[in-house]
Amino acid sequence: MMHRILLIEKEIIYVFTVFLIFFNLVSLFFIVDLLGYDEIIGYLTNGELKSCNPRALAFLLFGTTVSNLLFVIITLMARFFSTSCIKRSEPK
Repeated sequence: MMHRILLIEKEIIYVFTVFLIFFNLVSLFFIVDLLGYDEIIGYLTNGELKSCNPRALAFLLFGTTVSNLLFVIITLMARFFSTSCIKRSEPK
């Protein structure tokens, strides 16, 4: 079992990296949508209103998601353009 996992380790890493990039892009879409709200109002059980401004949290999530995308894409590119990959693509 472990031998099979080691044989397909590179493919597993690429699939999970692409999944992580896709997940981050979807969450980035919702964070940008959240930046469009000025106020979120909630109705409590005793009849009072509770409101909050989601911009600070949205900017925090935006920075975290963009930095996560940056590091994942850089890691994927470094793995893809490793020296062994470059050596294989050079003409002989």
